[in-house]
Formats: sequence, C-alpha cells, structure tokens
Amino acid sequence: MRSVYLLLLLTFAFTACTNYGKKVSIDGSKGEVYYKGDAVSKKDAEKLGKYLKNDVPYFDNERRKSIQLMKAKDGGYDIRFAVDKKKLEQTPEAIESFEQIGAALSIDLYNNEPVNILLTDTRFKDFKTIPFNKETVRKLMEKLKSAAEQNEPAEEPVGTGN
Repeated sequence: MRSVYLLLLLTFAFTACTNYGKKVSIDGSKGEVYYKGDAVSKKDAEKLGKYLKNDVPYFDNERRKSIQLMKAKDGGYDIRFAVDKKKLEQTPEAIESFEQIGAALSIDLYNNEPVNILLTDTRFKDFKTIPFNKETVRKLMEKLKSAAEQNEPAEEPVGTGN
C-alpha cells in the first residue's frame, strides 16, 4: 500500500512540475503556444501563434519552437520563448530582436499593453527577462509611420529561430 501512495505522490509531483498550460499547435509550422491562467484563452494563443508564424516570422517548419503566454501580474502579458541558451550567448543581437518582437506584439496584438519577453530553457524555466520598453515601442511606431508615409513596407523584427 505504501508503494501505491509513493507512486501517486511521484505522479502528482511530475505533473505539477510539467504544467506548462494548455497547448495549441500552429498550422503550417512546428510552432506551439502554451497558454496558462484564466486571463488568456485558446483564441489568444492561436492569434499569437499565427502572428509569430505570418508576421514576424518566428514559427516555421524547420524546428519545433515553443512559447508560453500568460497574463502578467502587473498588467500586460508575459511571453516565454524556449530557446537554446548557448546559441543565444553566441548571438548577442538576438536580445534586441526579442525586444522588438515584444514591442511589435504590444502594438499589433495587445493594444499597446506591456509585453515582457522571458527567455527560458525547454521547460520554461526563465534565465533572461527582457522587460517591456516604451522607448522601443515608440521607435517602432515611428518607423512604421515613416514607412507608411513613404508607402514602403516597414522592416519586421526577426526572431533568432531558436
């Protein structure tokens, strides 16, 4: 009987440690968006995934990429990107790209609400936080406005593909 309790306890512990949220797979890519908490929905996750596939583009068919969407405790959103830490360290400009992705998401999807980007390992354990930056949003909006005035497409922020 004791082994049954131990097995149940281990099963519960394993489940609690791997609760990334509900998962949505993004059609036409190997992207997956986990969404967690009552303040975000499947529709929110699908919208984010489609944006990261079509507009950035971050999701593709080459490698599986996972992100997690949650409502931030202080308002706005926290979006976790599971990335390869070693590759990230070899590509320092990737941090700026992720900051621009956060700004673009704030403008295009979240009505200028703050979007914090958190870089994580494959189990969504944070190792780098890129907080919402109003100045990056302002610069991106200026770039978009200037491009619209010149009738040219604006340069889109690009993910690292990790």
